[in-house]
Amino acid sequence: MNKLKIFLPVLLALILFSCKKTLDVQPTNQVDASTSIKTPADAQIMINGISRAMTSSDYYGRNFMLYADAKGGDMTIPSQGRGQDGLYTFNHSASTGSYSGYWSQIYFTLLQVNNLLQGIDQLEAAGTTGFASYKGQALTLRAIMYFDMVRLYGKSYDLDKTAYGVPNITTPLKSSAQPLRNTVNDNYTQILSDLKAAAPLLGKTRPMVLSIITATWPCRQGYTCT
Repeated sequence: MNKLKIFLPVLLALILFSCKKTLDVQPTNQVDASTSIKTPADAQIMINGISRAMTSSDYYGRNFMLYADAKGGDMTIPSQGRGQDGLYTFNHSASTGSYSGYWSQIYFTLLQVNNLLQGIDQLEAAGTTGFASYKGQALTLRAIMYFDMVRLYGKSYDLDKTAYGVPNITTPLKSSAQPLRNTVNDNYTQILSDLKAAAPLLGKTRPMVLSIITATWPCRQGYTCT
């Protein structure tokens, strides 16, 4: 009995000691916000995390991909109660079935993009290099997200570009912030600004994250693909 009492604590200590370093690893799709980024490898992790957030069921993972087809009549729902009925029947309002997940999820993802861009700007100002591609990817992703948002929440540019679109947020804000909406024209001006800034940073080979997104979203949203 005495041997058993001695053996069990020793065994437990060995198990905990052997697992300590094995379990203490950095995630590959996110970094601690308090430390932000320090190296290009950290920027890649943040890009991975942003890409993962964009696959949420409220965004490219499901609902956003259904929006145009279901509301445009290209996709029918043969039986009610199987999900996303409101899109097909237009049975939603500001208080019920609002599909507010589009707004909250995309702005959550935009926050991550703005955190990344702010971190890169600070490092580049201090003389650190090697972030060009990641900065270009982040700017492009922000342009895509604002393009998606203004199509959902603003009038068509040709119809009324002075109408309210969505808030242009290009710096990290607290979750409690309530910025005012910009005009549709302001939104498209921001989109074009980000794309122009991103173009010389991306190089000739398109990053995998952009290839996956741009290969799927235009056709799936009711646009003619060529």
